[in-house]
Amino acid sequence: MKNTVFLFLLISVLITSCQQSINIANDGNSNYTIIIPQNASNTDSTAASYMSKYIGEMCGADIPVLQDSSAPGDYEICIGNTNRYNFSEEEFAPDGFAIKSLDDKLLIAGGDNKGTIYGVIELLERWGCRMFSPDEMFIPKYDELSLDPIDFYDSPANSLRIINGKMTADPEFVDWLRITIIPEVSPPGYYVHTFHRLIPREEFFDDHPEYYAWLGNKYSFDQPCPSNPDVKKLIIERLGLEIEKYPEYDIWSVSQNDNFTYCRCDKCEKIIQEEGSPAGPIIRLVNDVAAAFPDKTIATLAYQFSRTAPLKTKPADNVLVRLCTIELNRSRPIQYDSLSQSFVKDITDWGKICKNIYLWDYTINFNHSVSPFPNLHVLQPNLQFFYENNVRMQFPQSNLQTGHEFVELKAKMLSGLMWDPYLNIDSLKTDFFDHYYQDAAPFMKAYADRMENELISSGKILYIYDPPNNHSDGFLSVENVSVYNNLFDRAEAAVADLPEVLNRVRVSRLPLQYAMMEIGKNDMFGSRGWYDERDGSFILRQDMKETLEAFYHVCSANNISTLNERSLTPEIYYQSTLRFIDVKVEGNLAFRKPVIVSPPAAEKYAKGNPAILTDGVQGAHDFNVHWLGWWGEDAVITVDLEAMVNPEKIEIGTLWDGRSWILHPISVSCLVSKDDIEYIRLGTLSVSGDQQFEEVTRKFTFHQDIGEIQYVRFEITGAGALPGWHASEGEPAWFFVDEVTVF
Repeated sequence: MKNTVFLFLLISVLITSCQQSINIANDGNSNYTIIIPQNASNTDSTAASYMSKYIGEMCGADIPVLQDSSAPGDYEICIGNTNRYNFSEEEFAPDGFAIKSLDDKLLIAGGDNKGTIYGVIELLERWGCRMFSPDEMFIPKYDELSLDPIDFYDSPANSLRIINGKMTADPEFVDWLRITIIPEVSPPGYYVHTFHRLIPREEFFDDHPEYYAWLGNKYSFDQPCPSNPDVKKLIIERLGLEIEKYPEYDIWSVSQNDNFTYCRCDKCEKIIQEEGSPAGPIIRLVNDVAAAFPDKTIATLAYQFSRTAPLKTKPADNVLVRLCTIELNRSRPIQYDSLSQSFVKDITDWGKICKNIYLWDYTINFNHSVSPFPNLHVLQPNLQFFYENNVRMQFPQSNLQTGHEFVELKAKMLSGLMWDPYLNIDSLKTDFFDHYYQDAAPFMKAYADRMENELISSGKILYIYDPPNNHSDGFLSVENVSVYNNLFDRAEAAVADLPEVLNRVRVSRLPLQYAMMEIGKNDMFGSRGWYDERDGSFILRQDMKETLEAFYHVCSANNISTLNERSLTPEIYYQSTLRFIDVKVEGNLAFRKPVIVSPPAAEKYAKGNPAILTDGVQGAHDFNVHWLGWWGEDAVITVDLEAMVNPEKIEIGTLWDGRSWILHPISVSCLVSKDDIEYIRLGTLSVSGDQQFEEVTRKFTFHQDIGEIQYVRFEITGAGALPGWHASEGEPAWFFVDEVTVF
């Protein structure tokens, strides 16, 4: 058999080497037709349309598409399993393909998913075509379009390759990346975090709290109890009804909700102890569900509390485990990172017991997606590591959206590496930079390389929620930012007469501008801040204001819709930054005055330092910067104005971020005193309604002729429990405050 295969390959090589180049078109004319099967699949028809379209754009030739019922011709490009050539003996993976030249015929066939599409795109890329985003391409122009003899087979290393994001709404861009999108493989609402759909709290919690997680002192509807037999019965019943609606889908998710809660009832606790992991009760439940639907694949998560593999129970053959890397450091390859060794053990353990592992990786900064995030150097070693640990389904969550940091490059790198983890990544990057940035390529590549090298040399960790300020003494140091800006200046100058490429450079500069502005917010009156202090006056730095205006202008011109996972829009960012830099210094009687808070604010936000309440800087949209927070508590804030004054207006600001459990306080009362003993209440302002739709910031303002005072006190009634619209209804809410002003 081996000799037969070798002889076949040898004959194929000899035949190919004797062939001459195929001349597809000359001077806008072509003798070729594109042939598809009479009953062509949508894939074959799409592949043919791409071939015809881009040959036309490259050389002006109009090549018709005909069915194979037409009379055979001498010059044909045959796409799919046409009657011109039978590929039936070839075995293709669903996305695999073959490209063959035989005399003056070109044959492209593939697997039953998108093989022929990928075969056509392989050829178009060999001819120099590039697609960078749904709106950006490079199409070379030829007087003569030809192809050297070819006999090429290819198929992907990973059977499922998904990248998400707004850009993937464009089906052609998805095809050029050779990826799949979530709606193609997942029924509506059943991709992940589905327990709340299968056991909705609205239907069952009041009458059957035992269906839900027991925390030792109460039931929580955050998760169901996976060991409860009634829960299993309900899930099977309800999932069966959903499968009847969408029988065409093969993969159905039965997976934990997106929180840290898990059941600790006696039965679940016993299983957890036996299995050595909270994944134990979930896998046992999912196995039973999978047994009820043997012709479907039941997917679940190994995520956060369930990431560790169970010791005894193996996932059934039709169970798919989505293993997640959310906690890991992104500055070093996972396999060699000392901080990631628990995950290395987990993926090894899952690989020993599970046939179907789907790796869910995270490749951008979720809180600050438009911010430098130099992780390009870990993408290949990580994808190789996953592949070598029996992973054949990949989802690097990247949220592809215009303006996000190096999004076009990362899309190309990730899609290429999912197809072939061992491709020459340096060549791919060079090709991208040269085509996308053209004459600006050397400067853009130098920018990316320096950031990467500076992160590595700093030894700092890189997390997917890092604010830029975490690296202000590392790869975003004063010196590095200066070098980066110089490189961008040179890049812009190099393509000044190429408006489209110049715009690409300016969009790519947004992350650096964002980092400069965010670092400045943490050093408002310092050397990297927004203000210069001169002779007791604070003067807004025009270069920082110009950076904000340029950032906003480029975002608007390119219809950039979000800056992070929480749908922060450029408009909200712009307006909140204007609020932030509208410092309350001149005439503010509370500026830099001492503050006492009771109880203490949460240490993890602004270090719990009360002084930020009178530093003249108003908090913006991000609760991590310049806000003090309290969780499930009321608070009293007292400011000593250090002199007797007669103010006209007293204010304090609050924040709303529902997804982060942050609501405006229920009420704020303002009291004043001359001696810090006897206080006069000026009034109480309340927030009504359930706060489902609220402005991001509020000001509680008190106007009154109050005479001379020295002390201002705010009595704040916390936000209470999260309301019914919230996914964690009933849990304590946070409230955040910032900037006391007295005028």
